[in-house]
Amino acid sequence: MMKTDLAVLGGGPGGYVCAIRAAQLGLRAAVIEEQALGGTCLNWGCIPTKALFSATKLLSQASEAEDIGIAFDSPTIDLQKLASWKNRVVATLVDGIDTLLSKNGVEVIRARGALSSQREIVLSTGDRLTADHIVIATGSDTVQIPPFPFDHPAIWSSDDALTVREIPERLAIIGGGVIGLELATIYQRLGSRVLVIELLPEILSTADLDRRTVSTLKRSMTNKGMTILTNTAAESFETQDDYVVLKTADGAQHCVDRILVAVGRRPRTRDIGLEACGIEVDERGFIRVNDSLQTSVPTVYAIGDAVPGPMLAHKASSDGIRVAETLAQGHCQPSSYDLIPQAIFTDPEIASVGVSEAAAKAAGKATLVGRFPFAALGKALGMREPDGFFQVVADSEDHRILGVQIIGAEASDLISEAAIAVQSGLTLEAIADAIHPHPTLPEGLKEAAENALGRSIHAINR
Repeated sequence: MMKTDLAVLGGGPGGYVCAIRAAQLGLRAAVIEEQALGGTCLNWGCIPTKALFSATKLLSQASEAEDIGIAFDSPTIDLQKLASWKNRVVATLVDGIDTLLSKNGVEVIRARGALSSQREIVLSTGDRLTADHIVIATGSDTVQIPPFPFDHPAIWSSDDALTVREIPERLAIIGGGVIGLELATIYQRLGSRVLVIELLPEILSTADLDRRTVSTLKRSMTNKGMTILTNTAAESFETQDDYVVLKTADGAQHCVDRILVAVGRRPRTRDIGLEACGIEVDERGFIRVNDSLQTSVPTVYAIGDAVPGPMLAHKASSDGIRVAETLAQGHCQPSSYDLIPQAIFTDPEIASVGVSEAAAKAAGKATLVGRFPFAALGKALGMREPDGFFQVVADSEDHRILGVQIIGAEASDLISEAAIAVQSGLTLEAIADAIHPHPTLPEGLKEAAENALGRSIHAINR
């Protein structure tokens, strides 16, 4: 029988961060992980997706370079080398996590774990681990829909798509959410003709984004040759000799080579002993927690994708730190999911933090809104990245910034200044009065803040 202060079930971005922070604060911590450290994000999600996003950006840049007088021969794609490079990126980061856990004195137990009591985990090795507290950080799984089973060779999960074993000439993607659109971007750059089928009235419908932002992305994707069908249900498929016929509920038939199912993720909370311990879950399988991320069992906490809220790696890490500090220091830092930024790696990129203009109005807020286009930024034009805009939403009374949306080049990097502003309750003036270097992309945030204040120099004031 092994004993520790804190046992963390899952070694993803929530679990390993929680264990390291707990160890830094003097607790004996152990992580139980049956697969690779880093979880879905590092091994089958965020990192491989962004590595391929970066790599395929070179293809789109090469294809457009002739417009500025630079010509290349048609690029060749070595899928084996591309996959090997992506795998090396992942392996480097996995090794880094292993080292960090070791250097911080966290024990890593390579096994599957399930709760057998409120303070005990039974391991697939036959051993048992007791702990004063347990943190459930088991992450999430891809959702499979019955008409499109992942064990069929023509049907891909997101994991299959990220192996980049082949480039389908025609690729249908069921799901117009973040995962589906990011993979659509990658495969369109690789040369696939991409069809996106979304059941709901709009793509990215679960994200708090304003219509202008979504419309800008949809127009850009369509201009690149993608077909996007909304209000459309994928119903079934038939395999022919060398292709697949995808049938939709409206009676249409689409001939494709592969079908990628990307309809979301669900919490990995089944078969981990929750029922035996009396831990409550909601109707979707998420573990019910209080403001301190404590479950209905006082000794057990849950974080990340296992609990309600944005299914984001950085949200899981924040949850993990909060729980570790709660257990070690006896208090919990308040947290609001409105303050968590999100980045979507499409082309152009989208990033947001805080509330949208529509959400602010729905909440009865009187707002000031400022925008500034990428097309008016010298740096963006020099990069040949004119698509998109910055948008700032602020309270009209005290000018406190409530939310920011950015669609355009490097939006995922540009959102961090806005995240600090929203979290710290900064005003429009704080951004507008700060001198930003020229020529750079972050000038766009300053210009948007100035536009909201009616004092824009480089755009027409609203």
